Amino acid sequence: MFSYNNIIQKEEPVNKALIDTALADAHLDRPSRVEKIGDALECMVVHDFLPDEECEALMQACEQVGYTYWRQASADPKAVRSEEETSSTAVREVDTIEANFPTLSKALFNRIQHCIDLPTKSFSSTMENADEVFESDLEGDWVPYALSENLLFGRYGAGGHFMPHIDGSTIVDINTRSMYTLLIYLNSCPQGGETFIFKGEQSEILYFDEAQKKYRGSASDRIGEVKPIKGTAAFFYYDLLHEGAPVQAGKKCICRGDVLYRREPPILTSEKDIEAFRLYQEARQAESSGNAEEACKMFQRVRHLSLGVAKLYQLE
Repeated sequence: MFSYNNIIQKEEPVNKALIDTALADAHLDRPSRVEKIGDALECMVVHDFLPDEECEALMQACEQVGYTYWRQASADPKAVRSEEETSSTAVREVDTIEANFPTLSKALFNRIQHCIDLPTKSFSSTMENADEVFESDLEGDWVPYALSENLLFGRYGAGGHFMPHIDGSTIVDINTRSMYTLLIYLNSCPQGGETFIFKGEQSEILYFDEAQKKYRGSASDRIGEVKPIKGTAAFFYYDLLHEGAPVQAGKKCICRGDVLYRREPPILTSEKDIEAFRLYQEARQAESSGNAEEACKMFQRVRHLSLGVAKLYQLE
C-alpha cells in the first residue's frame, strides 16, 4: 500500500519563518459549516475554515520561500532534479514545501478546536471489527490534542495528481500518534483536483491510465469526494483510501497536516518504558532494513528494560 509516510523528507527551507508566521493575526471566531461525507465514511469537511485573506497570505509566503519537486531532497528551489527524482510522475506530480512550523500548527489547531469536534477514538479487543482494526498498542481511549508541527504545502499544476493511497499513522511515542489527516485547500481549482474517496483495497481499484500516464482509481469504486474550494478543510481517518485527481485547469494549492491523538490515561510512562519503546522502534527499523541479528539483540534489550513494553508488542 502506498502511503503518505513514504514521501521523502526534505531539508527544511532556511526562510520557513515567512510561512510559520503568516497567520499571526488570525481570528478564531470564524463562521463555518461542517459537512459529513457519506454515511459510513470517517471524512468531514469544514467550509470556510480559512478566510480568503489567510489563504492568500499562506500562498504568497510559500511562493516567497519557493517550492521544490516532491521527490527532490534539496530544499533549494533552484536545484536541478535528478533522473530518479523525475521518474515518479505516474505516482505523484506536485511541488512541495515540507518543514516544521510550530507557530502555524498551533494557530491551525486552535482554529480546529473552534470549528469541529473531532471524535474520541476507543479501541479494545472486544470492539466491533476488532480483527480488522484492533492492535494491542491501541488499547484505550484516544483524544485529539495537537496538530503536528510538520506540515506539507503542495502546489499541483496542470496534470498534477496523487495516485490512490492512504496517509498512514505516525507514531510519536507509546501514547501519541496521528489519527486524522487535515487537508486545507488554499485556492479553488477551476477544473479537476478533487479528492476522491474509494472503497476496497488499493490493489483492487488501481489502474494505469495510458492516455494520462498516471495511476488512477476506478470511478466505479468511488464512494465520496471533496471539491477543492478555497478555504475548505477536509478531515479524514488515516486509513481512508483516497486520490488527488489530476488538475485539468489552473492549479491546486494545499496544506496538509496530521492531527495528533493522545491516549487518556497514558500507559507505560516511566523512563525505562520510554527508553524501551525507543529501542523497540530502532529494532523494527533494523529488521525492515534486513539486519535481523541486530534487531534480535535490540528486542532482547527491550525485554530487559520493560516487561510492559515487551508484553505490549508480544516480545515476551
